[in-house]
Amino acid sequence: MEEKKPPDISIKSVWIGFWVFVVAGFLIILLFYGEGRISYLSQLWSFFDLAPALAYGIGAGIILASLVVFLYTRSYVTLPDNEYTRLIIGMVFKKYGIVTIAFGAGVSEELLFRGALQGVLTVYIGSVPALLLIAGVFMILHIPQYKGSAFIHTLVFVMGLILGGLFIWSGSLWAPIAAHVTYNGCLAYILKKKRPQHKLPSYAAVCMRLSS
Repeated sequence: MEEKKPPDISIKSVWIGFWVFVVAGFLIILLFYGEGRISYLSQLWSFFDLAPALAYGIGAGIILASLVVFLYTRSYVTLPDNEYTRLIIGMVFKKYGIVTIAFGAGVSEELLFRGALQGVLTVYIGSVPALLLIAGVFMILHIPQYKGSAFIHTLVFVMGLILGGLFIWSGSLWAPIAAHVTYNGCLAYILKKKRPQHKLPSYAAVCMRLSS
């Protein structure tokens, strides 16, 4: 049986998608946040307490990545074999692929989900309901990527709660961005190291285990 090769997509196309997230995030804030929107936008990128925000974010990202690696090592959970997961595997071997996965997704998704959606909803329904709702939306939008693995969906929901919690705690995007970038970067790096490029078409094994 012929093994599936990862689908191909250009780095440029991926970054265009991330910029769509960024533009959408800013538009949501400008249109729906209400009075104080400019002050809120400034607060999202405040350098006040930047060092502890980055430290806690990086620490949270390392803990989350370590947990996922542990679960894969023990075969408690596996990645589904679909176009989206094959796409990620193909991406890590591209030039600047890990940087794209880490920083592109980390910055754009945190601006959209935490800065825009959670921040705006907090104004209308409060911080806790907004946190829970956006963590749920974050999980739902990742369902196509991890379809067939309820456990991974749960992990994504928990990650959404942690990222949203970091946003509430810090009052800016630096902590959740640092956590998201660290998490994505660590897992992309491990995935690349554990899967030699010349064996890339043999996809099933890397889904079974990230570490051995």
